[in-house]
Amino acid sequence: MTLQEAMSIFGHDAKLKLSNPGASSASEDQLRAPLETLIANLAELTGLHPGHVVMVGEASLAGLKARPDYTVTYNNVLVGFIEVKAPGKGADPRRFRDRHDKDQWTKLQTLPNLIDTDGNGFSLWHNGELQGTVVQLVADVETAGNRLAAPDDGVLSLFADFLTMGATAAPLSQRTC
Repeated sequence: MTLQEAMSIFGHDAKLKLSNPGASSASEDQLRAPLETLIANLAELTGLHPGHVVMVGEASLAGLKARPDYTVTYNNVLVGFIEVKAPGKGADPRRFRDRHDKDQWTKLQTLPNLIDTDGNGFSLWHNGELQGTVVQLVADVETAGNRLAAPDDGVLSLFADFLTMGATAAPLSQRTC
């Protein structure tokens, strides 16, 4: 598996779901399955066992009164969280205009390890601080299909940082958020 193959699969799967007539108003939800496959493939490319990465949808963080789209673990160790937005919203939550999105960012920015994505871009946040830059994919996730590409290794290094952050942490059962 190469980075380009992983992005091509993500683009293909996302386009199939996003262009389906049954997906007329739930574009954010249509990114879920393609994103899960992408993260498994990226985990493998970063040297981790993809079968040990588990993405749990809509796990409630009672203390924050928030539910990020995914809680991500590796070998039952909490790695971080992923928030998915509809394509076109962007991957920089500081630029969100919608009141709901702004309120949600106020809560989620306190998390120690968070990826924000709209399928076209990815950003990594540690306690509300952007790590590096927002990585924009080449082409549009809604239309590119298997031509979707990642610039250089920006996406791979972003996910490597994200996935390895929890490697030395306590097991999930001993951690709080």
